[in-house]
Amino acid sequence: MLRSMAVRLTNPGEYEAAGASRRRHGRVLCDGVSFQAGKRSGFVVDLSASGARVSVRGDGAEAGEVLEGVLSTGEDEMKVKARVVWCRDDGGRKCLGLEFVELTDELKRDLMNLLRTAMAQHTIGKGA
Repeated sequence: MLRSMAVRLTNPGEYEAAGASRRRHGRVLCDGVSFQAGKRSGFVVDLSASGARVSVRGDGAEAGEVLEGVLSTGEDEMKVKARVVWCRDDGGRKCLGLEFVELTDELKRDLMNLLRTAMAQHTIGKGA
């Protein structure tokens, strides 16, 4: 079961060292969006209209590899194809930088709906 999700827009200068200046779209940090691609399962760290950063258990992936996966908020679910841009070890997990490929107009609408759901489920904190 997915836990409640917290999201926030990233600070424009926050990820400059990670190559943010090359990104085509802004990112939304996510908590509670799951990712599944074959034996790789985990969660979305951040999401944009053109890609995602995901943390997965299991084997990493090679740059250039294309994964067929599922993004899910618990309310919305969508199948995506994504090219692995990079893979890093992240304390026993693998962190993957993904670029969505073969996005049809329908998939773009579904992705925008998933992003809206992520934004609508934004939480400020337990005390709010």
